[in-house]
Amino acid sequence: MASTVIYAARHGETQLNAQDRVCGAIDLPLTDKGLSQAGQLADSLTDKGIEVIYCSDMIRACQTAEAVGRVLGLTPIPDARLREMSFGSLEQCLRDDAEFNRRKQVFAERFPGGGESILQGAHRVYSFLDEMLPKCEGRTVLIVSHGWTNKLIATYFGDLSNQAFADFRLLNCGCARYEY
Repeated sequence: MASTVIYAARHGETQLNAQDRVCGAIDLPLTDKGLSQAGQLADSLTDKGIEVIYCSDMIRACQTAEAVGRVLGLTPIPDARLREMSFGSLEQCLRDDAEFNRRKQVFAERFPGGGESILQGAHRVYSFLDEMLPKCEGRTVLIVSHGWTNKLIATYFGDLSNQAFADFRLLNCGCARYEY
């Protein structure tokens, strides 16, 4: 049985990313720099044999996936389960905010102000992967999503300590590779 290759990429830069602030569930478009990053990501993936693209249905991920799709001749398939986590009242905080960073290792508590828990986010992302992987067995897939979604994807394919989970960060249009 041939292995399934998964490329998991983060979207391009948004205005809040440029300010080093947390976006979360706020649906923002890419900046001009983010659009350029998406084009560079597309160029970097031309020789990877990608056959299908899935993406979050949030605009920043869709714009990134569409840029890659244009180059590869593929139409991205949006899925709400790939959305960024909701960080509740901590959305738009600075990325180095003490409370935000403390919560990177608090898995069962929801983020304050109506946010999700890390476990809830993992449930969403894992359910997508559990459904997608059998459909795409033996194929090469690109998933375009978000910073925390990519943290959760990383835990699906391998073990991370709590500290490694907290420290995991894929930069804008960064891309990780997994085999299943």
